[in-house]
Amino acid sequence: MMSDVFIIGAGCSVPYGFPTGAMLMEKLKNFDYGTKFPRKNYSDGDIFLVDLYQEHFGYSSTDNKIEYQSDYAKVLPCPEHEKLYNQLMDAIVLPFSRSVRNSMMVSTDEFLKNRLGQKQNEQADFGKRLIAYEILKAEQASRLWNIDWIQHLLSRIDQQPNWKEILKQTVFLTFNYDRVLEYCIFLYLTSDKQYADADAHAFIKEMQIFHVNGFIGSLEEIPFGAVENGKYQEIAKGMETVWEKRQNRDESEKEKYQGFLKNAERVYFMGFSYIPDNLESIGIPRGAEIIRNAKVYATAMGLSPQNRLRISSYLDLKDFEKRNEPEPMPEIENRILKDASAVDLILDYYTLA
Repeated sequence: MMSDVFIIGAGCSVPYGFPTGAMLMEKLKNFDYGTKFPRKNYSDGDIFLVDLYQEHFGYSSTDNKIEYQSDYAKVLPCPEHEKLYNQLMDAIVLPFSRSVRNSMMVSTDEFLKNRLGQKQNEQADFGKRLIAYEILKAEQASRLWNIDWIQHLLSRIDQQPNWKEILKQTVFLTFNYDRVLEYCIFLYLTSDKQYADADAHAFIKEMQIFHVNGFIGSLEEIPFGAVENGKYQEIAKGMETVWEKRQNRDESEKEKYQGFLKNAERVYFMGFSYIPDNLESIGIPRGAEIIRNAKVYATAMGLSPQNRLRISSYLDLKDFEKRNEPEPMPEIENRILKDASAVDLILDYYTLA
């Protein structure tokens, strides 16, 4: 059986309503960080911190909304909670909001990198909690009815009698914190294959889906789109920036990824930014010798010619846009960088015998 490895970046989640790193940075810049107590009126914003720091407050904004019969959690039940809320605002939230709004960084990873020093670890922790909060909100509002690459991938796999083996042998190395891939597979199993929820979760656990920089958590631990989950402290600990990953690199983890890549017959790079640190974190150094014998298909949608040149040189690929031959050439068709989306790559190059 063919062994396939999918290397997945943020661009793969965009069709389903998720932000890229730059879009997420804009969200943090424009986020309503609220005000301290006492507030002039109850329309001064939601008390979102009770969700992000539920280990301190001991209840969620859902509890608060029920208690006060309001659509928004605006009231804290006791002065001690107001004091704690204000302490968090002064020490972490307001300094973070000023910094992120004035930041010249393009992505959240780059911004958090400068907050990983000892004095600013609390800001980095808050930033990760807030990123998780935004991703869970995106999961909650996601457009899973959009037919895109995951649906086409599953549809092609479903045509095979050995679909279970194909799903379990395919390797997904994703750099995304969200769980849109797992959730679509969960829906496929429960809706199309009539699996019970518990059996679907068990099946997904047996699959080879690896979140290289960490993620929100399994669907059993944190349900899809569960914004008010009370576990942001744990979630933040499981999320790493590119630079943290480099500092805390687990060589055994990297060797595992290299094993997959070395044995792959086909490798798909989709919605990926091709940051060298990310490539090196999964064991692909410049020249990409480890995938030299594989068929490689890589998206480069909207990238400049100079960027495509950099990527094709790093991965030893042919730039599809520079082909002059009237007839397809197998050596080019099997190792290409193409101005295409993830769904285009699946439709054009994902086949099962």
